[in-house]
Amino acid sequence: MKSVSQLIRSALGGEAPADKPVPVELLLRAGALNGERPGWDARSQRLFWVDIREPALHMFDPATRNDVSWEMPAWIGCYALDGDGGAMVALATGLYHIRLDTGTLTPFAHSPFDARRFVFNDGRCDPRGRFFGGTMYLPLKPGDMSGDAKKTPLWRYDGGGRWTAVTDPVAMSNGLAWSPDGRTMYHADTEPKTIWAYDYDLDTGTPTNKRVFAQVEVKDASGGPDGATVDSEGFYWSCIYANGEMLRFDPEGRIERRVPLPVKYPTMPALGGPDLKTLFVTSANHALSPEERALHPDEGGLFALEAPVPGVLPNLFSGDYR
Repeated sequence: MKSVSQLIRSALGGEAPADKPVPVELLLRAGALNGERPGWDARSQRLFWVDIREPALHMFDPATRNDVSWEMPAWIGCYALDGDGGAMVALATGLYHIRLDTGTLTPFAHSPFDARRFVFNDGRCDPRGRFFGGTMYLPLKPGDMSGDAKKTPLWRYDGGGRWTAVTDPVAMSNGLAWSPDGRTMYHADTEPKTIWAYDYDLDTGTPTNKRVFAQVEVKDASGGPDGATVDSEGFYWSCIYANGEMLRFDPEGRIERRVPLPVKYPTMPALGGPDLKTLFVTSANHALSPEERALHPDEGGLFALEAPVPGVLPNLFSGDYR
């Protein structure tokens, strides 16, 4: 039986030229309110992902198209797999460890923000296994804050319940990724449509020398750069929320190719599959009315397409969770 990568590669007949549509396959009509944070696990040959707003951690098998999930007691923004078959999950109430064999959740650290007003959004581990998490403003009482009060920084977990702010405050933290050598960190804020690059110190886990990597143009004011991944050539792939596309930037921040997607609200890409050349893409449908969801059932689905080069394996959490 051919893998998803092989099937898509056969359909393409080789690499697709830049800025040309490529075949995109719907793998799972998940109907996710806010699908996010896809990540490949080479050990199990499965794709993990989350639905933030219908909170659950999911595990998808591309070979069988079977999707299993672990429901969460609070909104889940992101996760990081560990080396022992478990994962760290960032819920609105804090950081937890989950045993995937039993589903048991163990509290690990309180959130570094007011959980009445913010939730974790995008996050992952750096190349040394440190956990980072960003936020978005999602208050229990809508409209209770305004302006800069609605912003928080990107947070690094330092163990022992301690968090450290490592960036300036942003409105909607997204696009966190590292270059293949770990020396450059990328971070985006969806609202101002901006992606930044930083020099990154692997020994201390500290980003410095902030500069604009790319400014994204969108048709819909609600859109902007969402989740991202970096491939083995150091190119940065960004899903453009509400713009129905994915952009591949070269290491200097120039758009190398533009990939149209069959949904308006793509959220995040991840490279995986046996050869790490399948681009998995999550999406969302929470911005649609129930009537619109019925007319566009693929919104909120999980998709795949062939990448021109392989990705790199995700970083595992290396902290003490026992």
